[in-house]
Amino acid sequence: METSTTRRAPIGAILLLIGGALAAIGSFLTWADVRVGDVSASAKGLDGSDGYITLVLGVVAILAGIVALRAPKRAIAVVGIIAGVVIMGVGIYDATTAEDSVLDSVAEDVAPSLGAPVDQVRNVLQQQADSGQLNVSLQVGLYAVIAGGALALVGGVIAAATAKREEATDAAMPGADPPMTNSTTSTVATTPSAGPWPSSSPVAEPPPPTAAPPPPPPAAPPE
Repeated sequence: METSTTRRAPIGAILLLIGGALAAIGSFLTWADVRVGDVSASAKGLDGSDGYITLVLGVVAILAGIVALRAPKRAIAVVGIIAGVVIMGVGIYDATTAEDSVLDSVAEDVAPSLGAPVDQVRNVLQQQADSGQLNVSLQVGLYAVIAGGALALVGGVIAAATAKREEATDAAMPGADPPMTNSTTSTVATTPSAGPWPSSSPVAEPPPPTAAPPPPPPAAPPE
C-alpha cells in the first residue's frame, strides 16, 4: 500500500486545482471592454449567465482535484474532464461572440440612463461598431477562463490515465500466500514419524494366526 502511494504522481490533480481556480477567478474579472471615442465600458463574466457557468464548473474542477489528490478514481477524472471541456467551450464561444455580448450588456446598462429602449440603444451601438467608431477588446478574465478550462481538461486526462494504471497494477498483484502453519501442521499430522522414537499414536496389533483345520479321516479300504 505504501509503495503505490509513493509511486502516485498527482500531476493531474494539481492541474485540476489550478485550472479550476483560474476559471473561478476569471469569472469575476473583466471579459471584454468596449470603447467609443473617449468613453469606455467593461463587461465582467458575472454580468451574464456564462460567468456563473464557468464559476460553478471551476469550483467543480477544484473539488475533483482535491479528491484526486487523496485517491485517484477514473470517475472523478471524468468529472474534471467534462468541467474543463465546458469551461473552455464557454470561454471560446464568448471570445468569438464578444462583440455581440458586450453590445448587449452595454445597451442594457446605458438605456435606463438615456431613457431610451434597449433595442434602440443596441442598434446605435451596432452601427458604431460597423463603422469602426466602437472598439471591442477581450480582457484578461476571458483568457483566464479559457486557460483554466484547458488546464482542467489536461489534468482530468492525466488523472484518468493515472487511475487506470494504478487499477491495472493492483489487479496484477498476486494474492497473499496461504499461511505456512496450516500446511506444516497438516503435513506433520499425515506424515508418520521417521525419528528413532516410536510414535505416540497407538499402533494396531496384527490379528492372531488362525488355527489350521484338522486333516480328514483316512478313507476305508475297499472290500
